[in-house]
Amino acid sequence: MNFQQLHKQRKVIIIGAALGLIACFLPWFSYGLGSINGMNGIGVLAFVLFIAAGLLALAGDQKANIPPKMWLPVLGAGAVNICIIGYLIIRWESAMSGASSAESSVFGSVGLSFGIWAAIVGAVLITYGAYRFRSAENNLKDSLRSLKNDVDKAIADKGKDSNTTPPHS
Repeated sequence: MNFQQLHKQRKVIIIGAALGLIACFLPWFSYGLGSINGMNGIGVLAFVLFIAAGLLALAGDQKANIPPKMWLPVLGAGAVNICIIGYLIIRWESAMSGASSAESSVFGSVGLSFGIWAAIVGAVLITYGAYRFRSAENNLKDSLRSLKNDVDKAIADKGKDSNTTPPHS
């Protein structure tokens, strides 16, 4: 892989995925003398989606746009990560809004840490790169229609296979 020869779409996605992967190991929440990184709870799903987006961006002809069959999963991985990380931020902020100043003083400095902000930037980069630098043939309507047709075909093929199996003797 030569980073200089990668298509711009793939470069942005890979940078976002790498930033997100690193951010998963950085502190997302801090309290007093401790912190919690992104490798806890639903943050593990974000980690897996960062890996998936990066691997899909590396697959295929690296000098061209991401093909239509892989474009939607990459876009979805970035969008789902934005939702996951946004949910964690909102959940943390709403939990801390109910904390009294006495509780806050017991735990010391409590808040969101730099890792969660790096993760959200990585997720936004993946989504932005996938959508902004897409080829003319990649659009949501056609991608969803293609996905639906693939699922329908797989279901129809599964039905044919189950009807043609020989009886057990």
